[in-house]
Amino acid sequence: MVEISHNQEKKEKKEWAIINMFRSCYPYFPLGDLEKSESPDFLVHTDDKLIGIELTELKYEREDKLFNLRAHEDFLTYMMEDAQHIVEQQCEFKLMVEALFTDDISPTVLMVNEEARLLVRQGLAESIAKVVSDNIPDSTGMKYKVDRSSKYGYQNLPSKIQSITISNVTGRWHDSLWYAAIATKVKPLSISSVSQRLVAKNFKLQKYNPACDEQWLVIIQNSFLMSSSYNSVSAKDALEHIYRSKFDKVFVFERSEGMVTRLQTEKIIKN
Repeated sequence: MVEISHNQEKKEKKEWAIINMFRSCYPYFPLGDLEKSESPDFLVHTDDKLIGIELTELKYEREDKLFNLRAHEDFLTYMMEDAQHIVEQQCEFKLMVEALFTDDISPTVLMVNEEARLLVRQGLAESIAKVVSDNIPDSTGMKYKVDRSSKYGYQNLPSKIQSITISNVTGRWHDSLWYAAIATKVKPLSISSVSQRLVAKNFKLQKYNPACDEQWLVIIQNSFLMSSSYNSVSAKDALEHIYRSKFDKVFVFERSEGMVTRLQTEKIIKN
């Protein structure tokens, strides 16, 4: 029960992070009280309507079919929790921290010797904690990115880490969010990948809160584990396609770049 509760807590923190990012990036986000919910994920109480917002991530397909998703999730999640614990012993700011790893992390994650794997994980956590502690933004809303283009980043970032981004979210978020992503090659955004998420969510919409006057769907490009560069050229067809949807509004939110695109849709009458 404790493990389930912990996983649910992590899931809700990520959902809050995503909705807050989306709200700050989408200039027409409705004014009103934002409430965590289930089916849909969030409710926005405006002066004259109730808007439901459902979040969904694109399903990434790697070229490497042997990629062990669960093993990477566990390793990176616990490593970031260790780093967060170190920093929070001496820092009261609420932070959003993203460590972007290269694909070279995979051999470490899959090490057979558990003791050696844990030692490497602890070493990486301590290195991340040091970089974050040295580069905490002073004011809410400020963000620093440490990569190898700077002398500090070249000297202090572990070889398996491409960059670390630290945002001060004190006063804006209730909790900090620390996560790691892997810069990897995945299939680009496509009409097919968007349609698959729409079909799945269209089917479930009938089970959502019937009191909502509008239902929005936000499709997240770039998950919290695998990060791919946003290629607007290859994604052009997917973003300009007209989709069939039961939702009133459908968006693609490219998380790492903060880009929001409202998709064109033809409304399917709800059964």
